[in-house]
Amino acid sequence: MDWYVIMLIASAGLFVIMSIFSIFFGGLDIDVDANLEIGDVISFKGLIHFSIGFSLVLTLMDGLSLLSSAIGVITGIVFVLVLYYLYKMMYTKLQQNIKYTTDIKDMDAEVYWWDDTKKVGEVFVTLEGRPVTITLKGAVSETFQKGQKITVTGTRNCVFNVGQLPRLSVGA
Repeated sequence: MDWYVIMLIASAGLFVIMSIFSIFFGGLDIDVDANLEIGDVISFKGLIHFSIGFSLVLTLMDGLSLLSSAIGVITGIVFVLVLYYLYKMMYTKLQQNIKYTTDIKDMDAEVYWWDDTKKVGEVFVTLEGRPVTITLKGAVSETFQKGQKITVTGTRNCVFNVGQLPRLSVGA
């Protein structure tokens, strides 16, 4: 078996293993930016894509020659650039679906747990279409029960019951 066939089998196998790990175990790891940078193209993934393209051409042309090497290098570079732009396209599509809500204003929430002694707890709110728990801070006189529906205002980090918002003092 020739070295370029072994290279094709090894690089294609690594590509498949990396894809399986990305899908099932690691989420989608896409390291691209809005601009084409050399560090995004020359990476381990880029090396794998180049190896697949290069060794595929040598295998299909059945040998190593000046012509097959030149076509293999060009094909390897095309594989790297095409897969880079595919990753970039997937990244931008994923970013378009994410809405970053930082301020919470008069949002309905459900109390998840509440500690009367510390006057702190957590509530469920729906952010970006999914339930999220956020810290709830209460006033001295407030008491909540698990499952109680309240209206909250605040940020992703901390919310307050709308009926008992803390009063801020102005000045030093």
